Amino acid sequence: MEREGILYVVATPIGNLGDITLRAIEVLKEVDLVVAESTSRALKLLNHLGIRKPITNINSYNEERRSESVARSIKGGKNVALITGAGTPCISDPGTVLVRKCSGEGIRVYALPGASAVISLVSISGLFADRFIFYGFLPQKKGKRRKIIEELSSFPYPLVFYESPRRIGDTLKEMLDVWGDRDVVVVKEMTKIFEKAYRGGLSEVIETLSLEEKKGEFAFIVNGCEK
Repeated sequence: MEREGILYVVATPIGNLGDITLRAIEVLKEVDLVVAESTSRALKLLNHLGIRKPITNINSYNEERRSESVARSIKGGKNVALITGAGTPCISDPGTVLVRKCSGEGIRVYALPGASAVISLVSISGLFADRFIFYGFLPQKKGKRRKIIEELSSFPYPLVFYESPRRIGDTLKEMLDVWGDRDVVVVKEMTKIFEKAYRGGLSEVIETLSLEEKKGEFAFIVNGCEK
């Protein structure tokens, strides 16, 4: 009887393609199928590595259905690599449904650790974050976003968020209004050519950002409530 395959959850670079791990390269070369959030980003990475593999796209709309077929392929002996657009899968990205489906059916699921925007940000923040809370993206609607910010106001640990360039200014202003002038570290385009960090109180960073063109991906960490 043919042995079942394996699902590898593979972390990929968040910007600089040199951040891929040796083990990730080995696995991407060996698997039968790559499951990716973004087909175009997956192709860019695989082409950079000189690897040719079939790619199946999953997103929040088709993940339930695609997970069924991917799990069947693994049951039939195929080895599969799950990657996201950038960083570690299932962190504010698709993949959780597939992992849950496979683990629930007894399929072996292995993690290949590597780049993570959350951990990278915390490591360079200079804030005491032996404990921290990762929230990810706040709601887009202003009322819902404000409600969440108010609910998080009393947490004593640093809080980590992702935000779009279009909303980063407004989000920081709302936090200043609700939380006061806490320390914050904002990083845009982490590990990329135009990476830049903004450090200081919320009011200072808001003022600095207001003078600059906001492009790229933003991640930021804000100090918790000091009691």
